[in-house]
Amino acid sequence: MRATMNKSKIVSGFKRLMSNERGNMAIVVGMATVPMMLIMGAAVDFENASNTHTELQSSVDSAALYAASLTDTTNDALTTKSKPYFNANFNSSAAPGTASAATYAVTSVGDSITATASIPVNNAFMKLAGLPTTTVSATSVVKKAGINLEVSLVLDNTGSMGSTNAKTGNTAIYDLKIAAAKFVDQVMPATQGQFYTKIAAIPYNSSVNLGTSALAVQARGSVLSGTSTTPGYQNYTFSSNKRESYSNGSWQNNCTHDSNHYCLTTAAITNCVTERTGTAAYTDASVGTYPVGRKYVVTNSSFNPCTVTPMVPLSTDAATLKSTIGAMSSGNWTAGQTGLAWGWYALSPSIGVFTGAAAPAGYDKLTTTDLTQKVRKVMILMTDAEYNTAYVNGVVSKDTNYTSYGSGNDDEVAFASPTNGDVYNQAASMCSSIKASGVEVYVITFQLDKSLSWRVGLVNNCATDSSHIIDADSTSLDAAFGKIANQILAMRIAQ
Repeated sequence: MRATMNKSKIVSGFKRLMSNERGNMAIVVGMATVPMMLIMGAAVDFENASNTHTELQSSVDSAALYAASLTDTTNDALTTKSKPYFNANFNSSAAPGTASAATYAVTSVGDSITATASIPVNNAFMKLAGLPTTTVSATSVVKKAGINLEVSLVLDNTGSMGSTNAKTGNTAIYDLKIAAAKFVDQVMPATQGQFYTKIAAIPYNSSVNLGTSALAVQARGSVLSGTSTTPGYQNYTFSSNKRESYSNGSWQNNCTHDSNHYCLTTAAITNCVTERTGTAAYTDASVGTYPVGRKYVVTNSSFNPCTVTPMVPLSTDAATLKSTIGAMSSGNWTAGQTGLAWGWYALSPSIGVFTGAAAPAGYDKLTTTDLTQKVRKVMILMTDAEYNTAYVNGVVSKDTNYTSYGSGNDDEVAFASPTNGDVYNQAASMCSSIKASGVEVYVITFQLDKSLSWRVGLVNNCATDSSHIIDADSTSLDAAFGKIANQILAMRIAQ
C-alpha cells in the first residue's frame, strides 16, 4: 500500500510549531550547541598551544645561548651540537619524548646566532573542524659577543641533604648532583672562545676541604709537629664539653681533665678549614698575612670528620667539575659561613691562594670599559639556611644562639664559646662583604623552614636582591639551577 501525505496538514502543523516559543528555543539552542562547543574547545586547544610555546621558547633560548658559546662556524655543526641540549631542556619542561617531534635549526650570520624550532600540537577539539594540529614556533637571536664569567657553586653537603626529596623520591643530594652537573654543561662552553667561562665547585658541610696538604698549609699557615695544648700543632689537646661527674662529695676520676675537671681531648689537624678570626674575619685579605681557621678532628671519630668532597677552584674543565659534583655525599653539621667564605675566596684576586688558570680576575675587571676584559663574578649558594656549627681554635665550639651541643657531655666539642660568635651573625657579615666586593650572589633555598626568621633573614640578606632568590621547593633543584643559568647568560639574548 502506498503511503500518501496530506499537504495541508503538514503546512498547518509546521505553522503551529513555529508559533510555539518553546519550540523555537529548542531549535535555536540545538543549532547553537555545536559552534559553542567548538569555540570552547578552541579555547582549550589554544591554551595548550600557548603553554607549549612558552616551553618551546625557553628551550630555544637556552639552546641558542649554548650554540653561541661554541666555536663551530657551520650551521650544520652548530645545529648538531646544540640540538641535544634543546632536546634535554624541552623534554624536561614538556612531556618526555616531545622534542623528537620538533624541528630545530641554527644559523650563524656575523656575530649573531639564530635558533628556530617548531612543533605540531595535537588539537583535542579543533580537529572536529578539520584542524587536527596547531604548529607552534619559536625563534631566539643571540649575540656571540659576551662577557667573561667566573662562577662559584657553593653546595650544601650536610646531613640534611640525605633526606628524601618529596617531589622526586630521590635523596636531596642526588637531585643536587644532577642539577649542578647540568648547570655546568649549560654554562660551560665545550671550547673556550674569545670570552672565557670558569666555574668553581665548593662543597661544604661542617668545613671546606682544600684537598691537598700544600694548599691547606698555604691557607691556614704552617703546622708545628707534635702535640700541644696550644693550637697550631699537628695534634691539639683541648678542654672538652664533657666534665667529670661529682658524686658523694668528690669528683669521680673518669678522664684526664683540666683544673676545672673538664675532660681533655686530643685531635689531629686535617686538610679541611674553618672560619677565619681576627680583624680580617670577614674580608678576603691575603691568607699570607691572615690565615684561615684550622680544623681538628678526633682520630677515628664519626663526629664531623673532614670527609666533605674537596673543592675545585676556578676551572674550565667541565669533566673535573662534574666529577667533583658527582662524588659529593651528605653528612655532618653545617658551617655555612665557611662555605660562603670559600665561595668568595674562589672569586677573589686578593686572597692569594689560587694561581695560574685558577687565579680569579682583578676586581677592576668588573667595571672596566674594555668589553673584551670585562668580567662578571657570580656566587650561587645552595642552602637550607640551617647553620649550626662554629669553631674555637679549630674545634667545634659549645652552644651558639640556636644550637646546643652535647648537653655538657660531649668530649669532642670544646668547652668554649665560638671565637666569632653566632653563626648567623658571621654569615650576615660575610654576605655583606661579598656583595660589597662586586660579586653577584644568588641563593637557592631548599627545605627552608620559613617559620624561622633567622633562616629567612640569612637568605634575604645574602642574595643580591629578591630576584636572586630561587625557591627550589616551589619548583625543583633542577629548575632552580636552570633558571640561574639562563639569567647568567641572558645578557646575550638580542631578541
